[in-house]
Amino acid sequence: MRFFVLVLATAFTALSAGCANRVDQARERDNLLQTDREWASAAAEGEIERLTTFWADDATNFFPGAPVAHGKEAIRELVKRNRSLPGFSLTWEPTQAVVSRSGDLGYTSGAFELSARDSDGNPVRREGNYVAIWRKQTDKTWKCEVESTIFTQ
Repeated sequence: MRFFVLVLATAFTALSAGCANRVDQARERDNLLQTDREWASAAAEGEIERLTTFWADDATNFFPGAPVAHGKEAIRELVKRNRSLPGFSLTWEPTQAVVSRSGDLGYTSGAFELSARDSDGNPVRREGNYVAIWRKQTDKTWKCEVESTIFTQ
């Protein structure tokens, strides 16, 4: 009888622990999508310091025509260079978010539009797609680990 109680207690503990670790993927997906929308808002408003808070300290950014930027400081410099272009504007809309079962990794993707002026002052508009890989931090916020964009036009 004592063995049976011990087995039952162990099973209950394991079952409880398993339930406690369950992740509400739909809620996390919504949180991640909202985080990306807030990031897009900061970008559209040109808020460089706020914009860079969405990247992890060791993040990597792949931007067409620029060297790979590794680390938040290198990404900040890339953003500043881009923002210094006359007429620079960047907007995007996340259309998809996927979160892992464990709830600690995810990605978002969508379309973006970039505008600036060329060296002759003529407006240039580029469109493309992006994917951002995110990791949930210990403070429960999502930070972008890798971002890659590709121009489609």
